[in-house]
Amino acid sequence: MGPGGRRRAVVGVLVVLGLAGGCGGGTEPPARTASRQPPETEVRTDREPVEKRFPQFGRFTGVEWAAAPLGRADSRVPGPTDIRLSGVATLAKADVQRLLKEYRWVPAARPPVVLEGIAPEVPEGGEWRTSEEFTSEVTRDVHTGSFHLDPEAGTMVFDAVNPTAPQGS
Repeated sequence: MGPGGRRRAVVGVLVVLGLAGGCGGGTEPPARTASRQPPETEVRTDREPVEKRFPQFGRFTGVEWAAAPLGRADSRVPGPTDIRLSGVATLAKADVQRLLKEYRWVPAARPPVVLEGIAPEVPEGGEWRTSEEFTSEVTRDVHTGSFHLDPEAGTMVFDAVNPTAPQGS
C-alpha cells in the first residue's frame, strides 16, 4: 500500500473510532452526559410508566416526567433507539422513611441533572442525597440511572437511560 493509501486507511480508522466513541453504549450515568441534550418531549403526569419502572419509590403522591430519544432517530440505521427518562416524584412520608432505613444515603456530589423540560420541576436548594445501593437495586445493573433524594422535601429526582420494569411487574 502506498503512502496515500495508508493515510486514507488511518483517517478511516479515526473516523470509525470517533463515531463509535459517541454511541452512548457505555456505563456512564446520564448525569455526566447532560451536554448531549436530546430533543424535548412533553412533560407528563401519568403515574403508571414511572410506577412500573421504579416500584422502589413506593406510593408517590405526584410525578412530573418526560422521555426523549438520545441522538437522532434515523430509519436508515437499524436497531433500537435509546430513551432517556427524567422526572421528579413526590414521595409519601412513609416511603421516605423506608428508603432512609433500607439504604445508605450520602450527600450528593452534584445536584441532579435532568432533561431541560423537567429542570423547572426540580426544587431549588434541595439537600440532595444519593445511594449506590438504591441505584444498583433500581437499575439492576441493566441500565444507567441517577436518583437524588431530598428527604426533607420528600422528593426523588430521577434520570435514567432505557429503564425497564422489573420482571413480574
